[in-house]
Amino acid sequence: MAAILVIAAATCAAAQTQPASNRAQLSGTVTSVHAGANQLSLKSDKGDDVSVATTDRTLILRIPPGETDPKKGTKIALATLSSGDRAVIIGPAPADPKNWNATAVLVMSKGDVAGLQQKDQDDWKKRGTTGTVTAIDTAAKTVAIKSGSRTLTVQPSEKTSYHRYALDSARFSDAKPSTFTEIKPGDQLRVLGNKSDDGAVIQAEKIVSGSFRQIAATVSAINAQTGELTVKDLATKKPLTIKIDADSTMRKLPEPAARMLARRYAPGAPPSDAAAGGARGYAGGDVGQMLDHLPAMSISELKPGDAIMMSTTQGTDPGRVTAITLLAGVEPLLTASPTATRDIMSGWNLGGGGDTGQ
Repeated sequence: MAAILVIAAATCAAAQTQPASNRAQLSGTVTSVHAGANQLSLKSDKGDDVSVATTDRTLILRIPPGETDPKKGTKIALATLSSGDRAVIIGPAPADPKNWNATAVLVMSKGDVAGLQQKDQDDWKKRGTTGTVTAIDTAAKTVAIKSGSRTLTVQPSEKTSYHRYALDSARFSDAKPSTFTEIKPGDQLRVLGNKSDDGAVIQAEKIVSGSFRQIAATVSAINAQTGELTVKDLATKKPLTIKIDADSTMRKLPEPAARMLARRYAPGAPPSDAAAGGARGYAGGDVGQMLDHLPAMSISELKPGDAIMMSTTQGTDPGRVTAITLLAGVEPLLTASPTATRDIMSGWNLGGGGDTGQ
């Protein structure tokens, strides 16, 4: 996703020859190239299959990783493009949105995209924080978030970028550009930025917010073939269908770790309990790192009666949601603290393996 943002930033200068009133652009992933017919096919970022026609006059540039100046791009032939490359198509606004005539094609190779994505994910792992919004100071333009057992202050600047997750997805590719004013108490928020020496303040470079549900439930039925769980929401006492997909992250707490966290999150627990039971080093919001290092589990390992905690999409259908993160082996936690689900799931990175690491 970051790669396409870089390419999109480069389109302005590359498209100056096209009248602004009739200029349009489309970003997506190359699915096939037909050099002999001067055509290529894209899967657009909206999921549409698009056919793109070029001519001998079409400017085709390969943009180096991280570059935003199209003047530093290299002219290439259409035949050098391949499936998996990312591209921005520039041309007159088409009458049929699935058929474009390109005046310019800006390309980043599949390998360069993967390298940038890995770099971004590594940066988010190092400097990213996830938490639940507890307060917003509109005058100071700061946000307070609860991450694990700590409350942190997020301090944006004029250069901070904002995105907001879609109701049915925790994928960054589905998120839309947003603003500070769209952030609401109760939102789950991911922030990238450097922390102060005491770790209490984050200088935000990127903020991604969204309205998600944090649910404690017991499993009623499992359909491993369809990837669905039927559960009973312990708060509402109502049934709920949970979809497990390729982006869902599932872990199971070993019993000693569950007991340790239960002591930590029990009301009135002293700060020293954060290091109890062999958990030294996972103080504050680092519980999410501990959960990420647990072995992955599959839906087939669950059984009726199991207690689980989940962070899920808000969902356009309140009775059916998609699991973002799911944690099993949580019975001691649910017994120990009524806020354990919120406190633990809010500190665990959204979609541990997807493209959420912008």
